Amino acid sequence: MPRILFVAILSMLVANTQAGDDLLTIYRHVLVSDPELKAAEAGHRANLQGKDKARALLLPNADLSADASRNRQDRSQSGSTTLGSSNPNFTDTGYRLTISQPVFRYGTLVQNKQADISIQQSQTALAATQQQIILKAAERYFDLLSAQAALEFAQSDKTAIAKQLEQAQKRFDVGLIAITDVHEAQAAYDLATAAEITAGNQLASAVEALTEITGTTHTSLAKLTTGLPLHRPDPDNMGNWTDIALQQNLQLKALILSSKIAKEEIRLQRAGHYPTLDLAASHDFSDRGGIFARETTTDTIALQLNVPLYKGGLTTASVKESVHLYSQAQHNLDKERRSVLRQTRDAYRGVINGIGQVKALKQATVSNRSALETTQAGFEVGTRTIVDVLLAQRGLFGAQRDYAQSRHQYILNILRLKLAAGTLSPEDLEYFNQWLEK
Repeated sequence: MPRILFVAILSMLVANTQAGDDLLTIYRHVLVSDPELKAAEAGHRANLQGKDKARALLLPNADLSADASRNRQDRSQSGSTTLGSSNPNFTDTGYRLTISQPVFRYGTLVQNKQADISIQQSQTALAATQQQIILKAAERYFDLLSAQAALEFAQSDKTAIAKQLEQAQKRFDVGLIAITDVHEAQAAYDLATAAEITAGNQLASAVEALTEITGTTHTSLAKLTTGLPLHRPDPDNMGNWTDIALQQNLQLKALILSSKIAKEEIRLQRAGHYPTLDLAASHDFSDRGGIFARETTTDTIALQLNVPLYKGGLTTASVKESVHLYSQAQHNLDKERRSVLRQTRDAYRGVINGIGQVKALKQATVSNRSALETTQAGFEVGTRTIVDVLLAQRGLFGAQRDYAQSRHQYILNILRLKLAAGTLSPEDLEYFNQWLEK
């Protein structure tokens, strides 16, 4: 009973997919709800504060400190002379105002340059995430449509086999066929039932995957129309696409900027060997009681030169560490460059091969439908067996399923190609959205 109920619910989901949310609707939900995008946006806002932090190191610093203390003083007398006040209890007070302005700090200049590069890197990384969100929304959308199509065809296959099983049983009962034909039909029915359960599980998983990024459950999605045009990439040359990808891929750009930050870190750590020069001014006031009570005001202005001599090898070790980290960044950059080339070429081939595959599978559905009709006619007159009918029937349903999925993959490969080239935008979703059922 639980399995029957599960399949029945999924059947209702499939039945309700004739009209529903389109691709742009799903994308808008993702923009509002996807945690990955929200985290990237928050991280970018945090990185923007790095410039203010670096700039603050170039600006004056002002500090005010104050003190107050209550004292008790024991004093002695010499002859008839009394020193100081006759009150042995007194209060000391004072304050100090200090203002310092960095004049030369090489490390601070490097940190400001790092902050500028870091903001560029953060902006690029956020743009890369936004492009990935476009692809992710489309992938989850069409994965769900493919899962729905797979369940539809699994159910159609099972229904058709059930009819063949019923016919085979009736023919056996009147002695027209052997019991082996009934067993063949029963075995095919059992396999179709298992395939339906598998397809149902895959559909449930696809629904959850889409819910994960939208925050709401979407079971009714608009399907592709039959009029989807099949266009080759523009430019229609793999080398041109790889050149564009190496120049514009956003993830690659972000890693290039990260490598520059790592290179600047070497300069920053070497700054630990360099002297620093600050301009400092201070104003001191103190009011002291007791035997030698007095008020003092002191104003000071000075240049403060600090020359680092030895820190136990800390600076040298930090420089070596930053050199190795820069080398690591360069290797990661090379790895990403190779990955971008592979992704671009795979996506380009996917589009080209996808066009041929869609056309071939469309023709395969026509051919398999004719083959099924011929086989059924042969079975009626005794020239074909039930096994032949089941195989022809399965071939038709398989071709229909693969045809639907091939069109989904064609669209996704176009989006992947544009993502690799760094040109993917919401307008691409708008274009394919017009080929969905309204």
